[in-house]
Amino acid sequence: MTAPAEAPIIEPGEFLTAEHRIDPFPLYRKIRDWEPVYRDQFQNRFVVTRYADIWDAYKRSREGGDFTRAVYDPKGRYEFGSESPLGPTILEMGEGAEHRWSRGIVAGEFVGRKLLTWLPVIEGTAAEMIGRFSVEAAESLAGGLAGRGEVDLVSQFSQRFPIRVIAGMLGLPREDFDYFEGIYNTLFAGMGYGRAYFRSAEQAKIALHDYLTPILAARRADPTDDLISKFVTAEMSGEMMTDDQIKAFVTLLLVGGGDTTHKAIDAMWWNLLRHPEQYEAVRARPELMDRVFTEMLRFDGSNHYQQRRALRETELGGRIIPMGASVALCLGSGNRDERVFRDPATFNIFREDLYFGKELRTGYWKDGVASHLGFGQERHFCMGYAMARQEAVIASTMLLDVLKNPRLKDVPNDGIVFPPPGKGGVRGLLHLDIEFDL
Repeated sequence: MTAPAEAPIIEPGEFLTAEHRIDPFPLYRKIRDWEPVYRDQFQNRFVVTRYADIWDAYKRSREGGDFTRAVYDPKGRYEFGSESPLGPTILEMGEGAEHRWSRGIVAGEFVGRKLLTWLPVIEGTAAEMIGRFSVEAAESLAGGLAGRGEVDLVSQFSQRFPIRVIAGMLGLPREDFDYFEGIYNTLFAGMGYGRAYFRSAEQAKIALHDYLTPILAARRADPTDDLISKFVTAEMSGEMMTDDQIKAFVTLLLVGGGDTTHKAIDAMWWNLLRHPEQYEAVRARPELMDRVFTEMLRFDGSNHYQQRRALRETELGGRIIPMGASVALCLGSGNRDERVFRDPATFNIFREDLYFGKELRTGYWKDGVASHLGFGQERHFCMGYAMARQEAVIASTMLLDVLKNPRLKDVPNDGIVFPPPGKGGVRGLLHLDIEFDL
């Protein structure tokens, strides 16, 4: 008779190592197998790692449930949003009426038929930026500087592309797009470690809000067809958004619509170029790029964690969670849970156990097929999920026509990693150097 394996020691310091920053999946699996709801006493949180337990926590984050997204009280004695570099956005709100109203008044612009009206902005921005590095490569060839094209997809395209898309949708001046890219970078740094980064981001937010003041006034007086005009004229339940609420949403859109989307594009190409047979399948059938996006989010999406707070003493995954405890839903682990996905450490756009349909706010998990967790679920399901998919898939499909015979350049690359301290943001590539034929 074989003796049961001895449970390993799980040290909370493992979350903070350089090895974990690059490859967190060995630690995730160890916790899933031995202590699926793990108490991380270094960072004062409970880490939830199994798919079913994460699903359970989402279902119990509804109004009146056991968990909440809210960390601060919008109606508390202190200034709401003062501890966020983005200010008082819906990210800090709970599941109540104010959150529903704030989300409902703008969310419709990013789904369905209304989203289709913004597709020309996405396509035009992608074409302009792809054309720019294509011309640079052709000029280098003509000048005898290179026999092939080269591009760092991060710095020359993906990092800048979604910021320019959202700025175009908002109707902001094209000559100021570089300014918005700088604001975006400063705001994201403020979401990393260190109070100095926070203060810089706070000043950038104040400067952006001052910049927006005359633009909002102009749109209220003479609305056009841009997104800011829709915000200043939108009404729900007899109420309209204030200037401060609109400024908070614009700040959130610049940040939330940027980092995750650009890192999705990078991860799609990183995984495709490391799996040539799947790249060839997509090249032959570009409509498969939609599957690349979905499997990328399951395999190693940018958002590995969502935070919750226990509203009362409760049980989750066989563990008692005390009232007020911080709960980290480890989406990166749940998406690799062997109890749900077969061979989860393999990137496979043709897998049969992943739901490839339109994302559902309540998730999908039936008959051996489960949705990825990359956009969350329930009340705080990502508001811009459809927009992110459209941007990433459209841009990546257009890149297929330009990057002929693409291959990863032979340079050191840690791949998809958590950002270093001070950078803020979510998991992704720091650079992606691609060579291609001209």
